[in-house]
Amino acid sequence: MARKLNVQVFGIDDVLKKFAETGGEPAKRDLEKITETYARKMASESAEMAPVDTGALKNSISSSPQKAEGEGIAWEWGSNLPYATRQEYEHKSKKGFVRKAIWNNRTKYREAIRNRIAKG
Repeated sequence: MARKLNVQVFGIDDVLKKFAETGGEPAKRDLEKITETYARKMASESAEMAPVDTGALKNSISSSPQKAEGEGIAWEWGSNLPYATRQEYEHKSKKGFVRKAIWNNRTKYREAIRNRIAKG
């Protein structure tokens, strides 16, 4: 079973509707690009911080980012390895490598989204 994490912009539907009313397709593309950039960055950082024995976990994370199915602005990444979740939550020296990558990028991601929305 694959273990995936999502990077998704919540609460932006009204903003996107306003952009659409004013010909805001470029703004939506910009928000999608920002989300993609940060999802890839977080996946890369997660992979770099992952515990390494064979390198399989690291490689599975770094190669996994993809646009999430469905509508909206969402990207996901993770690992299809059965021990990925256990490593994230239980590994004694690298515990929380995915959560740390998300936390480390959270503020900058939000700021990038806010700046683009403020730009109009």
